[in-house]
Amino acid sequence: MRITPNQPRLRAVALGCWALSCWCMVYGGRLTADRTTATLLLISIELLALLGLAVGVAFWLLSSDQRAGITFDNKGLMLNLGHSSAFISWENIERVGVTAHRGNLLALGSLRQVGIALRDARPYLQSYEERLPAARGVLAQAVRLIDSVLRPYRRMHDMPIAAHLAACRAHTSYDVLIPEALLGATAKAFVELIEIYRLQPTQRRTLEGLAWSG
Repeated sequence: MRITPNQPRLRAVALGCWALSCWCMVYGGRLTADRTTATLLLISIELLALLGLAVGVAFWLLSSDQRAGITFDNKGLMLNLGHSSAFISWENIERVGVTAHRGNLLALGSLRQVGIALRDARPYLQSYEERLPAARGVLAQAVRLIDSVLRPYRRMHDMPIAAHLAACRAHTSYDVLIPEALLGATAKAFVELIEIYRLQPTQRRTLEGLAWSG
């Protein structure tokens, strides 16, 4: 079973970020004509514009990712979230729940997030892999080009990911957070589906349709 992200919501977030970016650029341009305006304020507005532009591009690519989704099978969850992929076995899930915590920009457009507490973070870290969204178009090609240029200067290892998991655990009691916009359904329904798959295989078929339809 594969669940795809909420593409309209992701695109709405992207368009909102671009609208904010355009407003900052126009407003910043007006400040340029006013010589009495503080330079620091002008720089701050332009940086906000660039941030909005970058976040908008990221969410647009996430909404266009043809391979994004979460796959359920008898072994566990395959998380292909656009920016990363990882595997969580059913046996490694200590508990699941819903949280309103917002730990990063990917939580934009999502009121809730699904939290997954791991029994052992090491298998998750071993399976974790950063990736780019499998999207098409000029934006996707530009992002891939930038990534190929920066890749030799970037060293990948488990410590930053492990530190991120530890920070999530400290703030939310969960290790892995998945925003609602990447689920294609409400966080509550997704938690119920996970709980069903953690049951014995003979019980899954009967309960799966009931929980997901609700």
